[in-house]
Amino acid sequence: MSLPHIPWKTFAVALPRGVALFLGLFALLNLVGELSTTGFDANLWWINLPGEWRFLDTLLLGWSACCLLWFASHQRLSATHRGILTVTFGLLAAASLWNVATFYGLVLSGGIQTLFHIPFSMFVVSSLMFVVGGVWWPAAAIEQTTSRLYYFAVATMFLTCTGLFPIAQMICFGSTDYRRPADVIVVFGAKVFPDGRLSSALEERVRTGCELYRSGLAPHILFSGGPGTGEIHETVAMRRRALELGVPAAAITLDPDGWDTDLTAENTLELARQKKWRRILTVSQFFHLPRIKLAFHRHGSEVYTVPAVRLYQLRYLPYFMLREVAAWWVYYLRPLW
Repeated sequence: MSLPHIPWKTFAVALPRGVALFLGLFALLNLVGELSTTGFDANLWWINLPGEWRFLDTLLLGWSACCLLWFASHQRLSATHRGILTVTFGLLAAASLWNVATFYGLVLSGGIQTLFHIPFSMFVVSSLMFVVGGVWWPAAAIEQTTSRLYYFAVATMFLTCTGLFPIAQMICFGSTDYRRPADVIVVFGAKVFPDGRLSSALEERVRTGCELYRSGLAPHILFSGGPGTGEIHETVAMRRRALELGVPAAAITLDPDGWDTDLTAENTLELARQKKWRRILTVSQFFHLPRIKLAFHRHGSEVYTVPAVRLYQLRYLPYFMLREVAAWWVYYLRPLW
């Protein structure tokens, strides 16, 4: 029995274009979104250009986005096209390598701690090199690139990148501890049982926040959450546990209206203006931290994130991470509508 024919050449042409389509659309959407919504630009999430001139950074990213989209929509390339695309993507890869070097410099100097020693920028470099490989795929080897399989492969790779982008952020960014001296530690709420016991996730968050306080990193701790499902409010249960862990009542502030991540960010920044808090540490599970960072960024503020120290094995971790994929994209796109 003969094996079915697998059109590898079609995949070799299609898959790099699927990656280019995702990167190009993401970069262009950020730049266009910034025109209508201040603070929308999230290109920093995939590449941090080393230049100090915002205009030049925007110009390079705009040109790169157009080149990525042009490559994604064209199958046959001339020698001139290959050269232009290679130089453009090479510059992006060089900037990403600079981001990689910056990351390892911070790790070695003790500026950050991480449980996952591969920065997100390393995946960006790999993706760009994969696209460059597609640029130089021999034109004579292209076959059946107008078939349904070709377009299916491009679309599949695009959707795969859409899902993997937030997941990679959770693993890389979420596993990195940016703790440093601050004015306040913000601990995000989670499930509280009807009898007032904290869920595993919330226990980890509260313990980590209290540890940061006891280590002297900040003089205040803010517990933010909603009413929950029982009679005891999340923030009340969090405060009670913090008192048991040795945090004085005078150091604790409650935000009972932090029903979701966005509201917690909004309420925290309002309190920060009132109390003149400038540097903020935020605590939650690693998979939640990218969305926290994005929420504060959308409100025009930067925060430093600290992953909650894991005490338990979360039973539904894959579900939480998949839910965060959808939630991250909702938070990202919401300002547009």
